[in-house]
This record gives sequence, C-alpha cells and structure tokens, in this order.
Amino acid sequence: MTPPPANAPRLVWCLGMYASASTWLFNAVQQMAAQQALVQTMFVSGAADIPQWAAPDRISIVKSHEITDPDTIAALSRHATSIIVSIRDPRDAVTSLMTYHGYEFGRALDHVDAASRLCLPFAADRRALTLPYETRFFETPETLARLAAFLNLAPSATAQTAIFKNLQRAEIEKHIAGMPQRPGTLHEPISGDMLDPNTQWHTHHAGRNGEIGRWRRHLTTAQAGQVATRLAGCFDLSE
Repeated sequence: MTPPPANAPRLVWCLGMYASASTWLFNAVQQMAAQQALVQTMFVSGAADIPQWAAPDRISIVKSHEITDPDTIAALSRHATSIIVSIRDPRDAVTSLMTYHGYEFGRALDHVDAASRLCLPFAADRRALTLPYETRFFETPETLARLAAFLNLAPSATAQTAIFKNLQRAEIEKHIAGMPQRPGTLHEPISGDMLDPNTQWHTHHAGRNGEIGRWRRHLTTAQAGQVATRLAGCFDLSE
C-alpha cells in the first residue's frame, strides 16, 4: 500500500465481528499510531459525522461491529484509507454473546448476523487486511509488525514490545479491574457493565480465555443449525 502524503487525512476502520479480538486490534492500532501522529478515536454503531474525522495531520481510528445507518456505512467506506477486518466462526461469536453479555440465543444470532453481513463484504476490499480469530493473531508480536507495515506506521522495536506487553491478557485484566476508579469510565446502570471509552474495554471483556470451538458445548444442535442456515451466504459451516 502506498503511503499517503504526510498531512493527508487517514482514517483506519477497525471493523470486527463480535468476539473476534476487534478491541485488541483497535488498541494495537491506536497505540502504534500514537507513536507518530495525533490520534482521534471513535466507536460507531449508528449515525455519525465521518467526514470531520478524516482530517489532515491526524490518524482517525473508527471501531465498529454493526452499524444501523446506511449513510454512515457509505461515509466510512468512502473515507477509510485502510480497513482492518477481524472475523470469527459465527457459532463461537453467538456463544460469546450468550456467555459474556447474557444475551438469549435469538438476540445473539441477530447481532452476529448483522455484524457478519457488514464485515464480510469489506474483507474483500482492496484496502482491507483480514484477520481470522482462529489464527490467534492476538497472541503473537508479529501481528504488530504486520499491522505497522499494512498501515505504513513505523513504531520502534522497543515500542512494539511495550505495546504487545500492554495487550497481554494479564495487563488487560488489570486495566479492567481498575476501571471503577478510573475517571471517565462509563457505567451502564441496567447491566452493570462499565466501559473505558478510550480503549473500548468493557468489564464483560474480563475473564475470557479465547477458546475456539466453545459452541460445541454450549449450542444445541438446533441452534448451531440455525446459525449455519442464517449465515450460509457468509460462511461455510457444513462441519
């Protein structure tokens, strides 16, 4: 990918299925970009004014799963200079929403369906780097080098080592544990969930082990079949 001029607008769209390590990627990109440019971040799920984010002399980073507003999707598609797509077996994604968010099966499937139908078409975009969860990209420091090359960033080896350490599970758990005392933490009164808007870590991100294939223990045969039927046009789930 040819680097844009130094002062050109740069908008990186971190577009991920649920439970696909998209928050890990968002933080990796944010921390690497901050080594060499002013960074502005935003989580987008509905209508948003995207053009003002694609501003000169900064790197704008947008994170999203599903977006309800077609005009916002079009604006992001138009202004994104790079797209990072993280995907996961939708059966595990559904299981994750049921396990960690407390969603019932139908609601979880609706969300995973919507996110998949947004993510998968962009995975084929010429501007996109697609990372399957099943490769466990979030466990290897080489992923940072790959992201840096893709985004034309140049963090030092020392910075990459520090960023990777900061994104290990033990450090994430410590960050989440400290969120109740951290200024700016947002509280969702009904669910009790807390959110750090700078990192997009939620309290529901705590205690995860990254298991692949968990759906085999948690979904019924009928539920797994419903996921396969609903997403037949996106994934081959014939196993």
